[in-house]
Amino acid sequence: MRTNHVLLLLLILSFLISCNSNNFEEHQIGDNLIDETSEVVLIDTLTIKSSTVILDSLITSRFNKAILGSYKDEFLGDVKTEYYGVLDFNNGFSKPTKEIGNVSVKVPIEFDSLVFMAYPNKEYFGDTLQVQRLLINRLTEELELPDNEDSFYSHSKFDYEETPLLDSEFFLKPVKQSQFDEVIDSHGKVNEGTNGVIDYYGKYYGEGIYLKMDSEEAISLGEEIVELVNTESDTVIEAKQWHRFIKGVVIRPGDNNTVMWQAPIGENKLRLRLYYHETDYTEAGKQKYHDFPIVQAGPNERLSFANYSSDRSTTPQQLDRLIEQENELNSDQTDNLTFIQGGIGLYTKIKIPYIENLKTLGLTGGVLSAELQIYPKDESYDDELFPLPKSNLILYTTKEDNKFRSVLPGPNNTALSFAFVRNPENKDESYYATDLTSYVNNILVNGQEYEDAILIGFQREGVGDTYDRLIIEDEPNSDFRIRLKVTYVIQR
Repeated sequence: MRTNHVLLLLLILSFLISCNSNNFEEHQIGDNLIDETSEVVLIDTLTIKSSTVILDSLITSRFNKAILGSYKDEFLGDVKTEYYGVLDFNNGFSKPTKEIGNVSVKVPIEFDSLVFMAYPNKEYFGDTLQVQRLLINRLTEELELPDNEDSFYSHSKFDYEETPLLDSEFFLKPVKQSQFDEVIDSHGKVNEGTNGVIDYYGKYYGEGIYLKMDSEEAISLGEEIVELVNTESDTVIEAKQWHRFIKGVVIRPGDNNTVMWQAPIGENKLRLRLYYHETDYTEAGKQKYHDFPIVQAGPNERLSFANYSSDRSTTPQQLDRLIEQENELNSDQTDNLTFIQGGIGLYTKIKIPYIENLKTLGLTGGVLSAELQIYPKDESYDDELFPLPKSNLILYTTKEDNKFRSVLPGPNNTALSFAFVRNPENKDESYYATDLTSYVNNILVNGQEYEDAILIGFQREGVGDTYDRLIIEDEPNSDFRIRLKVTYVIQR
């Protein structure tokens, strides 16, 4: 079989000679590098075997944003996140003190309402024109890290109360709702024509997402927190006590949501806000609030994280067959497509089994350049709904178990990644490319084992922090297939 491939390669090369170097002169450094006994050929017909693999686990905590929502993808199925968040209490919630008649008096407060607030960033994935549903449930068990681990994973999950604190519909407007004004957010408003700030209440004037939590469970929770404040309980003063009381919340999408979106955490832009008013003094009744933001980390290394799930049972390529990392689906089993997906952890795997046959083409030879090209499948992406990845595509070495071995090195000791080569006249002919010259030369010098391969996907440490995806064409008879273009010098 390997001999047949060599014969076929030799036959193809006879048609691929791009230039004969008979006119090249013998060189010194800085002159022409090819002598008159050499030929330079361009080869782009090397056999490449491609497949798709899925990670067993990927880290989804310790990131500075929450990924929320869900989307429906004709290639990848129904994808959603449930975001588990630790609620901070902003250095405690103490009973207010007022000076009344030159005497300091602690004033009781009364509960008004509990509200969910978020300022998404401008990034989103899917259809924002449809109404979205958002649910928040209170956790019934503490967030505890897995044994001997310092992070949570995409499959991590915890129990929560059956009845949600919030079940509400809204329209996501990522650009508009990302606008944050600290004065307006705090219910202050600059008086036009003056430099003064006036207070207003009873209505929210900001641009962010603002959903009132009207359920009996939310009202009961708000009233319980206020009672703890009035009784000056350690629960709302000491962090450990607070986190035993509020173990956390989970933010979930509805079944028919159509968009996945992001919200910063650690910046007080994703939170529950409790409104209250003070009593028993002359200014009683003025509305106040206390924020409970979702944070990256809390006491005892409690962390916020995303649980990703994907229903691939209805995908045309039957991607639900991908279960364990050791398994893979060859592209000829998936309509000559391979897949890359953040959050879920899909990677494209390629093997170049016969690359050492280049050494048989002449007495000696060498690679001048080797460029790997991959093409997004036509009509698998959309600038508005399903844009091409913004995250870098990284290359890793692997073997038959599909585990990460090492990053392929790029320039300046950085990880080798793909660049997007845009065709402005015909976007369907745009592609991703990367320089594999060092990788190929290393194989020609040192050889390769049969199971040596490359994994292509998002950076391993950040794959749980993105929902970007890419559908790759690998039709053997198409011009838009995965290909390695090698410029090779042959010494006759």
